[in-house]
Amino acid sequence: MKPSPVQLLRSAFKRVSIEVDDAHVPADPPNPLTTVYMFDGVNIATDVGIQELDMHHERGQIYGAVMRVIVDNTLLLDAEDQQFSPYLIDVEISGVILIPKGAEQLAPPKDLATVNGAALLWSSVREQVLSVTARMPAGPVMLPTVHFQDLRQAPAENAASADAAVPPPPARKKGAPKRTSQ
Repeated sequence: MKPSPVQLLRSAFKRVSIEVDDAHVPADPPNPLTTVYMFDGVNIATDVGIQELDMHHERGQIYGAVMRVIVDNTLLLDAEDQQFSPYLIDVEISGVILIPKGAEQLAPPKDLATVNGAALLWSSVREQVLSVTARMPAGPVMLPTVHFQDLRQAPAENAASADAAVPPPPARKKGAPKRTSQ
């Protein structure tokens, strides 16, 4: 076993809200022993933020990361086969990420913190959602496994930042409720 070049020093949930969506809960929940709920076609909005906390720490560079995951079942304008989750989910987590000295040989430290930090926080959110929904009436659900390679900073010639790589929210049908981020 070898330590990862990215270390999650601490994480803390800022918000955990998971509730049954009465409009989309199945009449008969699937058997959790034979069926795993898949989020195929469900819109999962994910916002990721990263900031420098201590670039001259004795162990390396320290970043702060925040992730918010929202499944609000809002009808999307451009979705052809949109599916809906049996739960409304709003989870926010923050973390402190260390990029040890020498890791810059692998990739730019901010990219390591952003891509890997987001993956570490996502795994905590997945586990929390599974844990909470395991005792809810629509049965347990697990968010899909994902990657965050699209959050890497673009090469210098493209002059794009990791913050700009986060896509804008999808268009919503007229009259659909809007979600505001805090």
